[in-house]
Amino acid sequence: MNSIRFEKILIHSQATIREAIESIDAGAIEIALVVDEKRLLVGVVTDGDIRRALLRGFGLDDSIDQIVHRDPITLPIGTDKNSLLQRMTDRGVDQIPLMRGEQVIDVAFIRDLLREEDEDPQLSHPVVLMAGGRGTRLHPLTEQTPKPMLAVGGRPLLERLLEQIRDAGFSRVLMAVNYRAEVIEEHFGDGSRFGVDIEYLREERPLGSAGALRLAGTELDRPFEVMNADLLTNVNLGALMRFHLEEDHAVTVGVRQYVLELPYGVVELDGTRVIGLSEKPKPRYFVNAGVYAVNPGVLSLVRNHGEAFDMTDVIGIALAAGLRVGGFPVREYWLDIGQLGDYERAENDHETYFSTPG
Repeated sequence: MNSIRFEKILIHSQATIREAIESIDAGAIEIALVVDEKRLLVGVVTDGDIRRALLRGFGLDDSIDQIVHRDPITLPIGTDKNSLLQRMTDRGVDQIPLMRGEQVIDVAFIRDLLREEDEDPQLSHPVVLMAGGRGTRLHPLTEQTPKPMLAVGGRPLLERLLEQIRDAGFSRVLMAVNYRAEVIEEHFGDGSRFGVDIEYLREERPLGSAGALRLAGTELDRPFEVMNADLLTNVNLGALMRFHLEEDHAVTVGVRQYVLELPYGVVELDGTRVIGLSEKPKPRYFVNAGVYAVNPGVLSLVRNHGEAFDMTDVIGIALAAGLRVGGFPVREYWLDIGQLGDYERAENDHETYFSTPG
């Protein structure tokens, strides 16, 4: 990788989780290298490590000390590409620091290596976009325009999602359409103008947030992602799929931390006896972020569930069957555009979170 990006992924061992996130995002290869003052490698922190820490309750200002891998896999600088790929495949890692003695000089990232030959296996994982909703809570904006086609920053929201999918390394998109489907299909066509291959799943009637998956036939023969088309987010979709595969989940649910600010002191009672008092607490919850990774075998469980069903039904059935369902914390910008106030916020936030610096 170039020297500027490499410098961005170097952090010191006293860094916070917030600083590690900034480093990982700046380097864009999902890893930060922890070094001492002589640039000797102390360990590594990956994007997946950060997200697992957030699920365990770590805060952004906590030290990275407890999540650093202090004995990472490394190889000498100058190792040939085939050897790098073989070691990554054998050890199930996506990045390997490259060393000169004990000093870290560079890092190899599997997607960079595979991109040279267009062999990135991630390209074969489909992404299903649920774009068939009526968006009634956004009337009058959606009386003639399907909700995913509403403009944010001067461009349709759906166009931004396709760009995000493409930039994450995916090329196959299955798009579920129903309300004003012709508007979407005429704008995007086969997807070639946007760098993806689009196949349309045409719902004759609304099928819920997951019912259209049945229309995909044999297209969903490997792990795939599902995404609501009314989201404005820069979540790392590639990291979601890698996290899903690493954790061996049947379903991985994108989750967003939501802080509920209570304006009153909360009294805890045992019968009539007061046993505790919290002054204006701020309980934290993980809420469904509308983005998922799913193994194809899960679809067989919902075969007889009824014509229309939602992703929450898929999750519930998978849990009832004893399958492994996990959470992937969405730490990036995220907004569900469900109401007029959300749409106004999306317009206001767009310049801050999505405009390319000049």
